[in-house]
Amino acid sequence: MAAFAVQQIAQTRYYIRLDSSVAGTDTDHTFLLDAARLHTESQAAVIYGYQAETSELNALAVRSSSGARVKDVGVTLSAATSQWLESLAGPVEGRPSEEPNFEKFPEVLQYQLKRLIVVPLRTPNDLFGLLTLGRLADTGFDQPVVEVALRAARLLTAVMERDSLQRKLLERKLVERAKGILQHRRGLSEEQAYLLLRSNSRRRRMPMVNLAKEIIETYVPAGSPRRWQTA
Repeated sequence: MAAFAVQQIAQTRYYIRLDSSVAGTDTDHTFLLDAARLHTESQAAVIYGYQAETSELNALAVRSSSGARVKDVGVTLSAATSQWLESLAGPVEGRPSEEPNFEKFPEVLQYQLKRLIVVPLRTPNDLFGLLTLGRLADTGFDQPVVEVALRAARLLTAVMERDSLQRKLLERKLVERAKGILQHRRGLSEEQAYLLLRSNSRRRRMPMVNLAKEIIETYVPAGSPRRWQTA
């Protein structure tokens, strides 16, 4: 069993994506990102959010002193690089031209970066994303700069953890509301409504919260409801 588990982990491959249009979008994270880029003398800075359900890393905020040469980049990382990212406990830096773990980051291709530092945004139990800082020149990040990156990462992790908790609370409320609708319209018990939600979520390969939204949007608005299949 242990050997099988190791084999399964080794086969995990992350998908990482950066859409350059995010660079012109302000979010709750961009103030911290601007400060991190300025104080680390970096030409590019990116925050990626991690989606555990799909093993995806998607850019949430981007700041760069130059325009992207390629608009959108999405890359499926190797199993080895995926494992490397999963195991990161602190900041690491490298030359994309020499080190495979760094060369596939989208910002390297888009902004022609020569140096990259990657900082995990995580608590002891959860990975929320990554902070990357890149330079156009092949100059390393000294210890004071690394400390700045770490402080920024701690603040970003706190913000993302807060957002995650708020999102989970909202999702729970939506699921509870959908259960109530099913109980009322189908004459189901609370447990039966939950099992119906779960079975349809699995059958349709849809997160339960998305199914809950669909039920609420179907039955709450006035007018003819859309048909929600349960068979």
